[in-house]
Amino acid sequence: MKKKTIGIIGAGKHFANKIYPILSNSNFFKIKGILRKKNIVFKNIKNFNEKDFFNQYFDFVYIACPNKFHEKYIIKSLKNQSHVISEKPFVLRKKNINKIVKLSQDNKKLIFEAFMYIYHPVFKYIKKLILSKKFGKIRYVIANFRYPSLPKNNNRYKKNEGDGFFYDAASYLISLENFLFKKKNSKIFNNSSQKVRNGVDLRGNIYINSSEGNRFYFWGEGQKYSNSLEIFFEKSSIFIDKFFSKNDKEKIKVQIYGKNFKEKTIKETNHFREMFFTIQKMYNKKNFQKIHINQIKKQLDLMTKYNT
Repeated sequence: MKKKTIGIIGAGKHFANKIYPILSNSNFFKIKGILRKKNIVFKNIKNFNEKDFFNQYFDFVYIACPNKFHEKYIIKSLKNQSHVISEKPFVLRKKNINKIVKLSQDNKKLIFEAFMYIYHPVFKYIKKLILSKKFGKIRYVIANFRYPSLPKNNNRYKKNEGDGFFYDAASYLISLENFLFKKKNSKIFNNSSQKVRNGVDLRGNIYINSSEGNRFYFWGEGQKYSNSLEIFFEKSSIFIDKFFSKNDKEKIKVQIYGKNFKEKTIKETNHFREMFFTIQKMYNKKNFQKIHINQIKKQLDLMTKYNT
């Protein structure tokens, strides 16, 4: 089978550390070129300026540049007849989402927002546990995505590039509303963020009141690292450390507290690899494309709703 070509927009540390090892060893994808202002050396891969990049044909384009530029490159890629895989947030504003969806549908191309953690077995286990109602109804949920301050030149501190930490950290927490909790009657009880540096948010919290269990989300920089999910059911509670971001060589422990303590071990999994494997199997299926259009639109609605 001839490999599908993929173009890369934004070959920074995330791409180099997490994505390049997967794509460069894939039996399905072949990296054809990188759009990058500064030359970066990856074996046998060409660097292109923007004009030359979009004069190429790519079956797929993977976007991992600063948030501000996602929308522009998503539209250009779809017009160039490419399937689009974009790191979160897919776009920052609702203004052109209908245009993007129409391009995707008219050209029969996938648009995909990369939340890798939902492809890890621990996510599937938790979702199955919730649906089974084994421990009864959910009372409340506490989730964290917090970390120490980053280098001062990081694009998240720049209003005109990364546009703050809400889109980086809170987006993971809010995606739980998209992927785990389905009730439409959820209401914001309290939502706050601190905008104290160059007009961008640094950290904050969200409290969501819902008949499906109240949710408490804490996010941002300048804090002790925490990447966890805790769910309190009627009969038991569960705790997962490193729920969103994980080392692919690390077993994940699900701690279950009730009358008796139990611990379930989830096998080591590279959730980025699982995500790309799912894409290669499903990208051309109409229903898969429709599901991801709906997920992107719902996530954008939620991000807009919870962004103060």
